[in-house]
Amino acid sequence: MLKKLARVIVKYRVAFSLIAIFLLILSLYGVQLLEFESDLTKQLPQDLPAVRDYLTLQNEFQSGDSALIIVKVASIEEGGVYDIRDPEVIKSIYELEERLREHEYVTNTMSIADIFIQILGRLPENEEEVKFVLNTLPPEALQGLISSDYRTTMVIATLTAGSGSQAVQRVYEDIEMDINQVRFPKNVEVIQTGTIGIAHRILAMLQSDLSRTMAIALLFVAFLLIYFYRSVFRAMLPLIPLVFGVTMTLGFMGLLGIPIDMVTTVVGAMIVGMGIDYGVHVTNRYFEERKKGSGIEEAAEEAVAETGKALLGAALTTIAGFSALALSILPSLRRLSFVLIMGLSLAAVNAVVITPSLIILYEDVVMKIKGKHEVPEIRAHSGFIAKFFNTLGRTIKRHPKTTLTAVSLMTIVFLYGLTQVTTEVRLEKMIPEGIPEIEAMKDVRYEFGGQDQVNLIVKADDVRDPSVVRAIYRFEQEILADSHYNNVFETNSIADAVVRKYGYIPEDKEKIKAAIEEGGASVNDDYSMTLIQLKGNFGGANPEDFRAIMRYFEEQAKSADLPPGVEMRLAGDLYLNYVLDNLTNQELGKISTYGSIFVVLVVVLLFRRPLVSIAMILPMFLGALWTVGYMGLAGIPFTQTLAGVISMIVGLGVDYGMHLTHRFLEELREGNPYPIISALEGVGPGILVGALTTAGGFLALLSGELTAIHDFGKTLAIGILASMFAAFTVTPALLQLFYGKKIRGEEK
Repeated sequence: MLKKLARVIVKYRVAFSLIAIFLLILSLYGVQLLEFESDLTKQLPQDLPAVRDYLTLQNEFQSGDSALIIVKVASIEEGGVYDIRDPEVIKSIYELEERLREHEYVTNTMSIADIFIQILGRLPENEEEVKFVLNTLPPEALQGLISSDYRTTMVIATLTAGSGSQAVQRVYEDIEMDINQVRFPKNVEVIQTGTIGIAHRILAMLQSDLSRTMAIALLFVAFLLIYFYRSVFRAMLPLIPLVFGVTMTLGFMGLLGIPIDMVTTVVGAMIVGMGIDYGVHVTNRYFEERKKGSGIEEAAEEAVAETGKALLGAALTTIAGFSALALSILPSLRRLSFVLIMGLSLAAVNAVVITPSLIILYEDVVMKIKGKHEVPEIRAHSGFIAKFFNTLGRTIKRHPKTTLTAVSLMTIVFLYGLTQVTTEVRLEKMIPEGIPEIEAMKDVRYEFGGQDQVNLIVKADDVRDPSVVRAIYRFEQEILADSHYNNVFETNSIADAVVRKYGYIPEDKEKIKAAIEEGGASVNDDYSMTLIQLKGNFGGANPEDFRAIMRYFEEQAKSADLPPGVEMRLAGDLYLNYVLDNLTNQELGKISTYGSIFVVLVVVLLFRRPLVSIAMILPMFLGALWTVGYMGLAGIPFTQTLAGVISMIVGLGVDYGMHLTHRFLEELREGNPYPIISALEGVGPGILVGALTTAGGFLALLSGELTAIHDFGKTLAIGILASMFAAFTVTPALLQLFYGKKIRGEEK
């Protein structure tokens, strides 16, 4: 079957190439349509209760994001201000607030300038007036607005609900323009942070990381191929089909409306790293056949037919591993599954269809230039690399049990690492240290006790009911009493508005309604819902403390002493992060299990030999185990990006054992008395080149700015190298043990 297909591909190579070029042109148009997405709700199932409550929060209360603008004295140069209480700084802050209020999406602003307007009826004219007003305020009132050293303050802008990358981009740029138009005194630095600032930074990083990592991955792969093939032109043979495959993948993403988000931003570098394997194996087999004396078209047909069997199996197992991601309830992982399967399929098809055309074209060009055909010598089949695989094959052939014992001892070390693995999904933790928005957020948490907010939606027939208001007030007092544990420093609700107005909670609904309207408390139009807002330092806590705080809020909401028929639920960005964290932990086990089962089934169905299947599958599991152990030892947490990494490594890692086993069985059928040595010499170099280029493609992700992308690149690179090492040691050792008697009989 494959022999006939190979003849068709070689015979009609020009027609196939023209079809590929047409699809490439179509894909270039699709690339222009790619969109970038940082909205957390788009990474969660829309029917999830936490997502529905988040949307309720936005729709019923117009609760959107908040922009935190840090104003700080950053230096003490002569001629500038040295204290944030300087009247000129306060005037600039008030001017900034006025500009912000002109935007239709800004519902409210707050800063120290508002205090002076409320008390003096105007802005202060000198430092004495500033100090007089501030001294009349209680310390807790100042704590949330001015740092203890009087060098930092902030402006808080509350925004209406909005989503999508374009909305984030627009709001951020508008606020940044307002900041630049206000002439702050010398020595004063103004930085935009909060949910808008961090989301904008992530969007910018997603865009730059996609192009940068993909370009570096291509360059790394190109240099490695040039080294192995000893020629720029020969290196282009597997590289050009790869470029076709990557471009088509990104183009079809644009045409199908699949966005680039925190998870799919790695697709470009991943396809480069993984897709190069297909072209490398076809090219290597072609040069090997030419070295044996085969003609050009005969060698091309043999390369496609024989390599195609292993490539088909490798592609199916990889797709099986990635298809497990499609079973996730997380939309981002389902999108990643579809894109990776599409990308690898395109890379494989391009490698099998376009590579023969390029090889024959290359041979024709060489013939015209040099007047004769030549069989090139490549490093993969000569010199140190050839000697290494010959020695490795002989060593494993003689000492298979010793090899497996050494591997087992190494595995024990990584088993300890498994116990140290954690998870982390908070967006601000995806950005590296030193970024202005993150450093400014640290200032907010250190100087002002944090500005994170968790909302609780209270649903009732009428939230103006005195019993409901009293229940809300009791709940708030219980939360504040545990502030040493839950990091809450401020609460706000309709109960606070009522108590501020009357000093108690009256039994009259109309009085409560008047207090709510006067105090500006959050209620919806029909008074069936209201909010309890908890402010504090939640997002800055370490992962375990963050989970403990969110669990505490959940338990308090469930056990709250509420009147019959009244319901209380958590909502907001931080709670969505917590929900995503829990889902990531759940999905991790499910995806890994299904991915492993799918790959094992594909291997068993393809080869239908239990011993052969074990020789291929065991290295795959070892590679995944070593990788997760490395994550624990290196302190790399599982994120939404890394949730499917085990399934990916399982799908990729089995390929190396499959190529080696397929060649071993081929040599065994042909009566070779040294099939282990010949298999390692034959496909070992191709596996090495493929693994190094794949790992190099993943390591290119280290050039990105997002921490999650760094961790993803390192983890998958380690996984690929671990799978390669397991395939080079465990697979031949097992095959030697399983078929040793038969091999020794043929030797005699």
